Amino acid sequence: MKTKMNTWKTLFLATGLLLGTSYAVKAEEMLGKEASNTGSEVKIDTPDKALQELKDGNKRFVTDKRVKRDYKAEIKDTKADQHPHSLILSCLDSRITPELLFDQGIGDLFVARVAGNVEDPNILGSMEFATKVKGVKLIVVMGHNKCGAVKGAIDNAELGNLTQLVEQIKPAIKGDRSNPDAMLDETAKNNVKMTIDDILKYSPVINELHESGTVKIVGAYYDLTTGVVKFME
Repeated sequence: MKTKMNTWKTLFLATGLLLGTSYAVKAEEMLGKEASNTGSEVKIDTPDKALQELKDGNKRFVTDKRVKRDYKAEIKDTKADQHPHSLILSCLDSRITPELLFDQGIGDLFVARVAGNVEDPNILGSMEFATKVKGVKLIVVMGHNKCGAVKGAIDNAELGNLTQLVEQIKPAIKGDRSNPDAMLDETAKNNVKMTIDDILKYSPVINELHESGTVKIVGAYYDLTTGVVKFME
């Protein structure tokens, strides 16, 4: 399959060269979008390019300069297969929608969501599929301010299965209880860092890809009041 694909690419580019420079440039542009529907003219084939696309996408979101999308066309383009450039592990919070705040289209992102943006074996298995099988270049663990799950951990919340979830967050508790807002932020950011450590610890597959530089894993923090994502590199 790969040999056929490479042959197709060669013929496509050669046709562009025969027809003229403008056609060759157009051919390069079309091939550059193969792995992503972001509208970017640069093929997102490295962790750094994926990270930059998310940074640029959030800037477009915040400044209201989002890419104009044809969702029907994106559905058609991705109906046979998917090759997202990034995976976002984010909180369940309804005010956080990664595809929107990073200005990405259908087929651009894998998104895993759970209260408190923590990992478990199911999340790890999904990440291993995304990276090892589908070629995702970037994993982002994204926390946010005013996180209810983190506050639940700080407050020792107990409610059915929620109890065991907040127990997983408790080791990240950090800060001074006399300043609850600052403590909430500090704990939420520390929870992101600890989740990243746990992903690398409990997934040899992802750790190997990370060590080789094939995949990058970074933390991020979303501000509910501004829409801005700050990366914790």
